[in-house]
Amino acid sequence: MVFWKKNTEKVDEQIDAFRTKGVDKTSKELQAEKGEGWEQVSMIPGVGNLSLGSFNMFYDQYINRAHEHEFAKIMSYREMSLYPEIADVIEDGTNESTQVDHDDRVINLQIMDGALSDNENIVNNITREFNNFFYQQLNRFPEKLWDMFRTYLIDGRVYYERVINEKKPTEGIKNIKKLPSETMDYVYDPGTGEILGYFQYLKRGGTRPKTIQEAEKRDDVILFNPTQIGFINYGIYGRNKYDILGYLEKCRVPYNQLKLLEISVIIYRLIRAPERFVFRIDTGNMPRDKALKYVEKIKMKMAKKQTYNSQTGQLSMEPEVFSMLENYYLPQSADGRGSQIESVGGNTGGFAELDDLYYFARKLYRSLKYPMSRVEAQQQGQSGDAMFGGNSTQEISRDEIKWAKFLERQQNKFEYELTKLFLMHLEFKGLKREYELTEKKIKCQLVPPSNYKEQMEQNFLESRYNNYQALADRAEISKYYLMRKFLKWSEEDIQENVDGLKKDAKYGFVEEEGGGGGFSDRRLKENINFI
Repeated sequence: MVFWKKNTEKVDEQIDAFRTKGVDKTSKELQAEKGEGWEQVSMIPGVGNLSLGSFNMFYDQYINRAHEHEFAKIMSYREMSLYPEIADVIEDGTNESTQVDHDDRVINLQIMDGALSDNENIVNNITREFNNFFYQQLNRFPEKLWDMFRTYLIDGRVYYERVINEKKPTEGIKNIKKLPSETMDYVYDPGTGEILGYFQYLKRGGTRPKTIQEAEKRDDVILFNPTQIGFINYGIYGRNKYDILGYLEKCRVPYNQLKLLEISVIIYRLIRAPERFVFRIDTGNMPRDKALKYVEKIKMKMAKKQTYNSQTGQLSMEPEVFSMLENYYLPQSADGRGSQIESVGGNTGGFAELDDLYYFARKLYRSLKYPMSRVEAQQQGQSGDAMFGGNSTQEISRDEIKWAKFLERQQNKFEYELTKLFLMHLEFKGLKREYELTEKKIKCQLVPPSNYKEQMEQNFLESRYNNYQALADRAEISKYYLMRKFLKWSEEDIQENVDGLKKDAKYGFVEEEGGGGGFSDRRLKENINFI
């Protein structure tokens, strides 16, 4: 059996330039820390039904077909994404996850290491490089991020290539290039979980290479070193780690149900909608066979009419089109017996009865984790605005919070990948090693999808201030205690407040008593001395 092994030789100059960039642990370190378990038991030789002799058969039947299976899955996801309801959800999720802040920035740098943040010179250098990288060097990065996030929600994965100038690697990563998901493939070590290489197939129908050396020699396959490719996937797998289940996988069944129901409802209601006439032909006391012939004669006479063509002089029979506006004159006997015409009412109002469609539509939205408050508002003809901006936390829809948290989890995956990208750029520039930067010290942070956290925090602050105000005038209760208990102030916060009160008096921000309702100097001194 041949396992995938990381190629230690240089594949080409571009791969060699990436080989040690952005890698915190070497292959030997990963092997030493892999543990004893295997992530994919079916890849272990001699275990279960997979032995050395049957590996080729297993490879051809399962591994080699994995890419074809993923290709069909991605195509089905893209077909589902064209459905209006699903397309709206993907659009909302993408827009909310890649929105900009008040400074028109889609991504910001967060320094988490205290010692690093205290060094103003290092912070300025890293921040300047961050702004230059994401907002200048990566051309139109906000638009690329939007496109990548949308592809991620549809395909369940997104691949991009990190592009450098081979002749000037010290300039860092010059650009990122999104690659078609359906053409990409990868192989990983089932022991460590480390991805050993990426492939891009240049034509359909090819077989997966069995070794990296084979991939290097093939003209229909492009081999990438792991550090060349950025890869983000939904994180849920099926039979193995090659079987990626995307965001749209859960809505596959309700999507098919709703689509089939819509088609069947349209066919049924179009058939039932037209009105039909019932003709009761008076046949008197005719025998049954004569009665049937007479009815058929009347039927043919009323179903067709003769038309005269003045140019050719020919008579022709054309079908009679009955409508509710036409009048029909039928003979009637002296005793009042005669033919009658009745209309069978069609179901013209059937399209207003959509409860069954709404049921499956809500089921579809639930599978997508979309807020049901928006869905129900749309179905009732309302605007569907989220319930933000109230004076209590109860006015924030729970579905909105769940939707925001779901998008934040997806943002975390992009933040982790973008942090790796930025650290790799700093490695090329020589700054990563100089400042000893790691993923635990800095982080690339996207703008949160909604302001529900700030809204809730503001509501909690108002409650704490109200509680403090209600007890602040009580002489038996210490204001220091109230500040620590209700305002959650630290010793430093309280001291800063005292210093601030002194500066207010120094710069004349405190008015005299009777001069506008502010603090007097006497009350200010009492407040400071009391604290």
